[in-house]
Amino acid sequence: MALTGYHNWFKTSIHKWLQIVHDKACDRIRRAVDMDQLEPVQQAKHSSSAVDVTACFSQVREFWKQMSWPDSAGAFIFVTRLTDNFCSEAVCYSEMIKRKIERSQQGRDIKSLTVQLCIALNDTEHVRVFLGHLPRDLDWQGVEQAMEESCGAEGKEQVNKALNGQLYNVDADLQREAKRLITHLTDKMLSELKRYLQHISLSPDSINNDDAVSPLMKYLRDTLVILSESLVKENLARVLLGMWELLLRMILDTVAENMGVQVEFYNRFQYTVEALVQFFYADGEGLAIEDLKNHVDYKALDEELRLNKCSSFELIEQYFLEKISQQRTLKHTRFGRVSVKCYYDASEQRLTVEILHAADLIALDANGLSDPFVIVELCPHHLFPMAKSQRTQVKLKTLHPVFDELFYFHVSPEQYRHRFACLTFTVMDYDWLSTNDFAGEALAPLSDFCWPGRPNASAAGKTIQPAILHLARSKPSEKPIMRILDARTGDGEAQEFVRKLKEIEKSMEEE
Repeated sequence: MALTGYHNWFKTSIHKWLQIVHDKACDRIRRAVDMDQLEPVQQAKHSSSAVDVTACFSQVREFWKQMSWPDSAGAFIFVTRLTDNFCSEAVCYSEMIKRKIERSQQGRDIKSLTVQLCIALNDTEHVRVFLGHLPRDLDWQGVEQAMEESCGAEGKEQVNKALNGQLYNVDADLQREAKRLITHLTDKMLSELKRYLQHISLSPDSINNDDAVSPLMKYLRDTLVILSESLVKENLARVLLGMWELLLRMILDTVAENMGVQVEFYNRFQYTVEALVQFFYADGEGLAIEDLKNHVDYKALDEELRLNKCSSFELIEQYFLEKISQQRTLKHTRFGRVSVKCYYDASEQRLTVEILHAADLIALDANGLSDPFVIVELCPHHLFPMAKSQRTQVKLKTLHPVFDELFYFHVSPEQYRHRFACLTFTVMDYDWLSTNDFAGEALAPLSDFCWPGRPNASAAGKTIQPAILHLARSKPSEKPIMRILDARTGDGEAQEFVRKLKEIEKSMEEE
């Protein structure tokens, strides 16, 4: 470097030098991993190979600083290459550490293997943190300013895209390798966790919830002690999240394997989930409540437990609430629409339903038309046990039938006040030789037209505007509620409800 004009001399050979440095760095990293005993060094929680890797990177970084390249814009290509070398070497190191762990797991007890996996995680994190300082260490800001001065905004954008893109990609790669190590770590807990969840599942009702859950919580507390002693803070949070995700999946599987059992079973697992939330939250020292409860598997499990704790009547009511909500969002569908008038005579407690016409129905016959008719019912049936379904006449060979028919139903205030109480309009295609085909359905909540102070039925019938209800053809089996009801084989109400909806779905599949 004492030579005059060494920058010009070095410029001609720098690419070769960078390749030599890269090769020697990879060789040094390989030896460092081979010699690593995967034991913490001094007061740190990472091992010797992580120290060797960052020391190697530091030497290259310091050499570049000593060169004091006079042309920052000209240094861009060299800084880019150096960054690329650091990134690829870091990923190579994380992969080698993972393979070393996999080779060394034979014959080791769970505790020592857990500690080694924690150290490997810390090694990857130690290198990742070092790379995060590259923008400062290699003076990316100076390179960016020089490129902007010489090439304008395009030059600045080129620096951002090249250097920050490399750092973003390597960070994602190292996070991915860390996740694989975490999966490897949590997989070692599978058999124990399964045993404790089975204990909860099989515990008789005479055992209180605390006693049923206690073995699982003790195992988790003992494991947390090992993890807290072995992991840096960032990795501890990642591993705890991995454990949380694993437990959520396992409990979801357990619930799925025990469909249709007593409500106490689901109450116990609800208690278990709440206890786990508090464990992982750890009075604010662990994972954030938002991260725990916003997880997609937590939401799915919470909904599954909530629904399974409901009676069959409550589930059926929930089914119609969801259908009403979906009906309100429907605009135009390819299944057509039906026009109706509904009005209520409070003094007579009589609901009048006028089915006016339908339009743009789907063709379900070979001639490109249909023979439609409409079935109108009060639902759910357990709320209206005396109400019979009624139907219009069949209109032959049309997709735009005009019905103009009146139907009457007795509805008490005690019945229409429920949010789930509704009228269902099911459009069917009449078949002479086989079962009728399902064309579409629509719902109207009774709360839309049954309420105190509603105008007299005779006057309302003349002035009320028709309601346009768009038809839908969703598959009931896709709803969790249907799956839960179907599993309740000893419940006649549940089975009858499922049977009717299965008939509709079978009709859709046979078209």
